[in-house]
Amino acid sequence: MAFLNLGQLVTSKKGRDSGRMYVVVGFCDQGYVQVADGVVRTRKRPKRKNIKHLVVHKVNLGSETFQDRDIREFIKMHSFTGI
Repeated sequence: MAFLNLGQLVTSKKGRDSGRMYVVVGFCDQGYVQVADGVVRTRKRPKRKNIKHLVVHKVNLGSETFQDRDIREFIKMHSFTGI
C-alpha cells in the first residue's frame, strides 16, 4: 500500500458508487482499503473497496485524526459538483 495513505482522496471507478469521491480512512486485507465520504459512508461505517477500482488523486487530507465534517469539506473543496 505504498502509494495510498490515510486521508488520500480517491474516486470510485466501478460499482454503484462509480464517480463518487472518498477519503481513505483505513486499510483491510491485501488490495483493499476502507473509504468514507462523511455523508453516506461515515468514519464509523466505512466502505470496503478494492484498490483496482479506485482512481487515486495526489491531494491528501493531511491529518490522521479527521472527522466526518472534515471529510465532507475536503471532498467539496476538491470536486466540481460537491456532495
